[in-house]
Amino acid sequence: MRCLLKVSLSRARPVAALVVIVGLSACVGVVAPRHDYPSEYPVAQPIGKCPDLNGTFENVGTSLYKSHTAGAPGDPVWLSTLMMVPALIPSGTQVTSLRIRGPALGLLEIEALSAEGTVAHASMPNAAEADGFVHSKPFSRFVCDMYQGGGNIVITNEPVTGATKSSTYEVVVRIYRAKDRSLVVARERIYSDYFGGTDVTRQWFRFQQVVAKAPPAVQ
Repeated sequence: MRCLLKVSLSRARPVAALVVIVGLSACVGVVAPRHDYPSEYPVAQPIGKCPDLNGTFENVGTSLYKSHTAGAPGDPVWLSTLMMVPALIPSGTQVTSLRIRGPALGLLEIEALSAEGTVAHASMPNAAEADGFVHSKPFSRFVCDMYQGGGNIVITNEPVTGATKSSTYEVVVRIYRAKDRSLVVARERIYSDYFGGTDVTRQWFRFQQVVAKAPPAVQ
């Protein structure tokens, strides 16, 4: 598997090293991820490198590998916070599901739904280059990738943050479509230090597909 961007880790800036990890290619000097894709949810056949994400999914997810993930067991995880800018959703609104269309034609459309209907909408274009993806704002673009035998979509979830004086990290979200039509999502924290070293920690979640409800009738 080839790298999305060829860089020398010994001389690369942290953000350049991050490009290699986002591509998750078999590059020299990249530390293997600690948590692999959950094999009990086989990946559906992608379209090229891109999974078919069309469908409506529960907003509350199930945490996988609880004994290995950070945070208190049982804490809810919302698909809307993994895929959308939090400020888009009105304060006090209870999002019940997410409707996703794409990434046909290089566009990902996401709607946050409540019991009353659509409460927020977001769209993301496909990044033309991996380097451009890494330098983009969170939630602004996506890239399609093949990793661990399955096509997936990668979204920058949080900006680069200074973890310590000698290292930085970025959070990305990697989204797969399983054969049972659910979404299997990895929240990755990618660490890069100034000496060219990199490391990845990964949390896995599953969001079940639900039957889309018809919009309320107009009175």
